[in-house]
Amino acid sequence: MRSREPEIVCNQRGSVINVALLILVMIFLLGIGLSRRSTTDVRISHNMKTATEAFYGAEGGLDIGADLVEQNLKCLIGFSDPDNDGKTIIGGGVMVTDLTFWRNEEAGDPTGDPLSNPGVIAYYPADYDPAVDPDEPHTNISIGGPVRFAKGAAIQMAAGYEGLGKGAGGGGANIIFSVVVDHMGARNSSAMHEIQWIHKVGITPGNCKY
Repeated sequence: MRSREPEIVCNQRGSVINVALLILVMIFLLGIGLSRRSTTDVRISHNMKTATEAFYGAEGGLDIGADLVEQNLKCLIGFSDPDNDGKTIIGGGVMVTDLTFWRNEEAGDPTGDPLSNPGVIAYYPADYDPAVDPDEPHTNISIGGPVRFAKGAAIQMAAGYEGLGKGAGGGGANIIFSVVVDHMGARNSSAMHEIQWIHKVGITPGNCKY
């Protein structure tokens, strides 16, 4: 009687199922890896978007701060306070808490709650209320700067054989303001920017000086 053991050992029937299962497991693992990578990429994209929005929010705050400087200096009296509450709204969206900030010798700390922080001289939106929604995006602005003299200049012009000439000089004074902005954006994002804004002392249109 012939033994069947060699036939059983060499029998390859059913191996297709094993190979198919192995391929399915590999595809499954590959899918999980791609899914995790896609989720990570989406999170990175969201973080980059949030950081970019915070960056440009702070950039916009610098533009507002520079404009506030020029408006505050216009007539040497700062901003008006119709309701006598120590604050005023400029342009319908910016709350100014220091009406004569052009006289501040230096800028303060723009971080923290703008309603109670003396370093914040303006913030927007004007209706921001940390007690209602502390995570609402907003921008704090602080402005201050010393008066400095500008460097003078002179030009000597010759006047022919007489050796005489005419002189032309220039100079003046500047107020160099530090405009510091802290923008608090969505999802705890933030960006802080600072510029120096140079105001030329002179005469503005109308009867206002400085």
